[in-house]
Amino acid sequence: EERERLMEFILQSQANSEGRVQKLEEANAQSSARMNRLESAFVSVFNMITETAKAQKELTADVKRLAEVQTETSARLNIFINVLERYISEGPYSSGKG
Repeated sequence: EERERLMEFILQSQANSEGRVQKLEEANAQSSARMNRLESAFVSVFNMITETAKAQKELTADVKRLAEVQTETSARLNIFINVLERYISEGPYSSGKG
């Protein structure tokens, strides 16, 4: 009778162990799937950050070129304004000499 209880205990323990192992395997499979999704999301975010950084560098270069062109345009406009003011004040339309 004691042997039967011991055998039954051993069989029950083995069945319980197999059930726990199966649950652990399922949990491991779910964890692996989550890890794969997380890795995929990380790669996507990394690629977006890389593309954003590249676009930001290009934009910075464009703004720098635009500032240089604006400075040149401003200087040329000032020259034009000075010439026009001189023409108006000294030219045939001036109210002074003429």
